[in-house]
Amino acid sequence: MAPQSNRATDVTPDCKTQRIAPTFRQDESRSRLDVRSHQRKNFKTWIVLLGTFIKAKVRMEKRARLLSFILLTCVFTCVQAADELYDVLGVSKTASSRDIKQAYKQLAKEWHPDKNKDPGATDKFTKINEAYETLSDPEKRSSYDRFGYTAAQEQRQRPPPRGFHSFDEFFEGFGPFGGFGGFGGRETASMEKFLVTLRHYETKLHPGSHQNPCFVYTYSDFCFNCMRIEPVIFKFMTDLENIGVCVVAVHLRRSPGLASYLRIHSAPSLLAVVSGRITSFKGTHISFEGLKDFMKSLFPSDTLQRITDSNVDSFLQGWQDNRVRAIFFSSKSQPSLRFMAPAFYNRDRIACGYVHTTSPEAQGIVRRFGINKHRESLLMWNEVTDSTLASTVMQQLSRATIDEMMSNNKYLALPRLSSQKVFDELCPLQPKLKKPRLCVALVTKKGEEHEGARTTFRTFASLSSIQPDRVKFAYIYEDVQQNFIKALTKGNETRSKLVVEVVILTRQDQRKLSYEFLDKGWGLDPAVVPESRKRLEQRLHQILTGDSLLPFRAVVPEFYNEHMLSLFTRILYKLGDWYDRIFYFCTSYDGMTLLTALAAIAFIGTVTYSMNKLAVAEREELRKKKMATRKWQQRPRSCSPDNQTIHLYELRYETFQNLVSEADTGLTITLLVDENSKEKLMRKFAEIMQPFTRYSALTFAFLQLEYYLDWYRHLLEVSMDFKVTLDSINNRNCIGSVLALNGYRKYYYIYHPKRARRWMRKEHGQNITKAVGFGDSDSDSSGGEGRAREEDVLFEDELLNGLSLWMDRVFDGSVKKVRLGYWPEMSK
Repeated sequence: MAPQSNRATDVTPDCKTQRIAPTFRQDESRSRLDVRSHQRKNFKTWIVLLGTFIKAKVRMEKRARLLSFILLTCVFTCVQAADELYDVLGVSKTASSRDIKQAYKQLAKEWHPDKNKDPGATDKFTKINEAYETLSDPEKRSSYDRFGYTAAQEQRQRPPPRGFHSFDEFFEGFGPFGGFGGFGGRETASMEKFLVTLRHYETKLHPGSHQNPCFVYTYSDFCFNCMRIEPVIFKFMTDLENIGVCVVAVHLRRSPGLASYLRIHSAPSLLAVVSGRITSFKGTHISFEGLKDFMKSLFPSDTLQRITDSNVDSFLQGWQDNRVRAIFFSSKSQPSLRFMAPAFYNRDRIACGYVHTTSPEAQGIVRRFGINKHRESLLMWNEVTDSTLASTVMQQLSRATIDEMMSNNKYLALPRLSSQKVFDELCPLQPKLKKPRLCVALVTKKGEEHEGARTTFRTFASLSSIQPDRVKFAYIYEDVQQNFIKALTKGNETRSKLVVEVVILTRQDQRKLSYEFLDKGWGLDPAVVPESRKRLEQRLHQILTGDSLLPFRAVVPEFYNEHMLSLFTRILYKLGDWYDRIFYFCTSYDGMTLLTALAAIAFIGTVTYSMNKLAVAEREELRKKKMATRKWQQRPRSCSPDNQTIHLYELRYETFQNLVSEADTGLTITLLVDENSKEKLMRKFAEIMQPFTRYSALTFAFLQLEYYLDWYRHLLEVSMDFKVTLDSINNRNCIGSVLALNGYRKYYYIYHPKRARRWMRKEHGQNITKAVGFGDSDSDSSGGEGRAREEDVLFEDELLNGLSLWMDRVFDGSVKKVRLGYWPEMSK
């Protein structure tokens, strides 16, 4: 304390005055430091708060994902349990509003609980109403086609509680980053309606791309390029949706499975799926017109054929391909996507063309059909090209108008049953309808010989007064749909060549139908056509108004698709798909990853090739060693150099290796003898074998059975896998047998005496011991002197009579080989 006091007293008044200012500046600097510290604390607080918000968002997103998964599982279960709405009404997915309304009226009358006493009528009636409520509303029908929702399910969905907002909505505009989730504006939030799941894409959109192409946009969070292009993308996707084109948005982080399926690895990405093939947008500059050109380029070139004065007649006369003709008229030089999308959707049933009304090459068409150049028109024709089947003129044709017009006029006056799809649409299933719909088909051949019958039948179908909603007329190519026609076996009588068959049928199941053939058929002669028409009208009137049923039943196969692409075209498409997949794999990874993969593949290939070469070299070395050790055991010569003397070697213990077990490839022809028959049998054997001495792979030998009978018995037991034990052997009955032994490959052929050969042909392998001389003891063969003499004559004169023929059969391969696992060893 003293030093402080002394120091204070030493300060002069001037110094005190001078000390006041520094003290004030120090206080000011402290206050500034406090402000800065407070600012730092506030900034840290904002950082901590931001981190807390982000952590809370992550936790809430995890919970939301779990909740979404549970809800999706429940919805999927409900959807799986629910019936397909189109099947409930019994209409196709391309049915028009009028078809849906007619089907609903008919089913509602049939299944109304007041009229139908079936216990399940109430549930069925409820499903019918639900299906009609959804499919009759275009918006609900579109939503059902895209997501599988039904009107009843939408009504059962509860709205969120009042005052509840999502996490991103609560913090929208908070801080310098705006919303946390999408990191974008209004377009990013609106992209949510285009999001789909992988399962929905696989089951609905991808198969549907064969009729309705799909545009796919991929984005992600905190993507500046996505923010830059999303206004253009959103407007383009909205326009595509308005004209009925499939549009899909994929969030790279939320839908990694769908992104991987579409081969997408970065955002933003633009691609389209047409007929199952994925095509990426290659341009660097994204504009509305550029995206339209990209989508137009994906459609096949024959989607909208350019029609001029020179090809309009050939186009209209091309209805032999079983398709209606339709032509769009517009003042634009290039067709709009509004025309290309429905033309692609209906290309299986309708061939579409496009006319540029202001083009000098199309002025004749404009005058011929009275087209207004300042409006858009759509004209349709069937087989009768002199007048239009239907037409419409508007300032701008809408997709709904085009679809309705094409749906109501997509079949010719007399269509051909050319595929299962056409058969299902013209002759639909109707298992429980009280008033069945009939399908009447003319059975003709593809050539020109039956064109007259098709023409008269087409005229009858066009002018017939029979209810068109209950009877559909068509024709079938008998030589193309052979399997289907062959299934209709009953009632198809063989008639005169001046008539063709007419089959009347109705379907109760996918494969089962009831049918009958028209009595006396349809006449080819125009003079008898009126009589055929009268019989057909009378029979149809009886079926429609009476209680008579079609008498025959049949289970029919699927129709052959006459419009299917050729095998070569399908192979090209598959190769193109493989190329796309390989190209995607090569471009979706960086260079180092690709080099590593290629190096690994090259290393595996090199190692495999080296190991294979080493194995081949080792096998070759072993073969050479084996051959080197066998050189001294080459097969001995079968005859003298002048071919006049045949060498017969005795097969015994000392010669067994050289003649059999270690001999080179070839046959050792061995005669079985005994001491008494040896000389005579060997002489006859040499005479028979003399022509075969020219073959160097043959060696001739003989074996004395009294010395090596055990070896012969062991050989036969090995041949029969020891299933039979040969305890006794009749030595006399084995004399004269011949063995053709291949010691290298371990098999042999056996020649038996005449009695054994006859037994082999009759018994086919039973009691083989008797055939080769077993089962009879030696004492049995010596029952009498007369019998022994008879056997002596047999052995010496007849035993080898069939040997020459047997040798020929050995060479042509008709004698059965007897294979062995090993050669029995001979004992001394």
